Amino acid sequence: MKEYDVIVVGAGPAGIPAARSSAEIGAKTLLIEKNQTIMAQKPCGEATSLSTFNDMGLDPKPYIVLQKVRNRVYAPNGKYLDLGIEALSINKTMYLQELALKAAEAGAEIHVKERVDGIVYKGGVMEVKTTNEVYRAKVVIGADGYNSTVARSLGITEKSEPIPTVIYLMVNVDLEDPDVAKFFIGTTIAPKGYAWIFPKSEGVAEVGVGVRGGQAKYYLDKFVEQHRDELGKAQIIDYRGALVPIGGMIENNVGDGFILIGDAAGTVIPLTGAGIHSSGVAGLIAGEVAGRAALEGDSSKQRLLEFRKRYEDPWGERIKKSLKAMRALESLTDDEFNMLVDILSDEDVVNLASGINLSATAKKLLRHPKLALKFARSLL
Repeated sequence: MKEYDVIVVGAGPAGIPAARSSAEIGAKTLLIEKNQTIMAQKPCGEATSLSTFNDMGLDPKPYIVLQKVRNRVYAPNGKYLDLGIEALSINKTMYLQELALKAAEAGAEIHVKERVDGIVYKGGVMEVKTTNEVYRAKVVIGADGYNSTVARSLGITEKSEPIPTVIYLMVNVDLEDPDVAKFFIGTTIAPKGYAWIFPKSEGVAEVGVGVRGGQAKYYLDKFVEQHRDELGKAQIIDYRGALVPIGGMIENNVGDGFILIGDAAGTVIPLTGAGIHSSGVAGLIAGEVAGRAALEGDSSKQRLLEFRKRYEDPWGERIKKSLKAMRALESLTDDEFNMLVDILSDEDVVNLASGINLSATAKKLLRHPKLALKFARSLL
């Protein structure tokens, strides 16, 4: 058997940074990806922040960043708030491949088109069986998605609550605001979720919806028809769907010889479903902790729990607070959503979405009787 200090399963936004950070500290590291190419497989808005690039140690190169966009949130009645933050619309495939380059340069070994079939913990060592070989590792990092083989093999049945998500990549669009990423909320638009139109490049946009109160494709098709003035004679060139974990982090994401991150663990910001940044940071921390633990010869759960301690502040706390905001919002009616847009500032909306300073927003809403009991108190 080939032996490694750390094996990372899944070459996505969480797994590749994990392999990189493990290799950077000198741990012998293998990254395994079941698909034949490292690329964007899952539906995703493919928008992130400049701080994501900074934390990942990447330059926002032109072939990765398609354009800068402003964010705008629409209430059911059509009123909107322009948010005071700028996002980067990216080519996620190129982003992942740039991460993979950095991991390879750090010394990580990368295998594509190799599926992990099962993992067994024997005598303090993980045996990883794939379609090609059986490997041994001191620590395995599971970054292999919502239906994680790593988690299932190790008896972890807990999963973060999912939201079904569907996207169309559309061409021949005629966007009124080609530099604005638009988010649409409302029970008739996307119950317990939201819809979006993200510009990608001239004449190209991603249109998507995530819902927990109905069939996602039904609401996406309905949304497209309602926005024909912008989408015009647009045609679909990519159609994908997936489950996105928005129920917060699972409790059992660390054990003897393993750490789970990314969609396998719920390291996703619940209210927005964004995970590129939060899961990337989880990967960096997990890789370093796993690598050091392996080199020390201690892959116990107690040793690997350092990951949770380091991730908790600020990311784990932000995920918890964003989940609290999501639970409060999902009970609102369309009329109440319309009221929120009139009351809240752009900073309030950003804070709700990111799980930051919820108390300040809640105190503002307490002055409005219709929202105080139903929304504000639940935030507090």
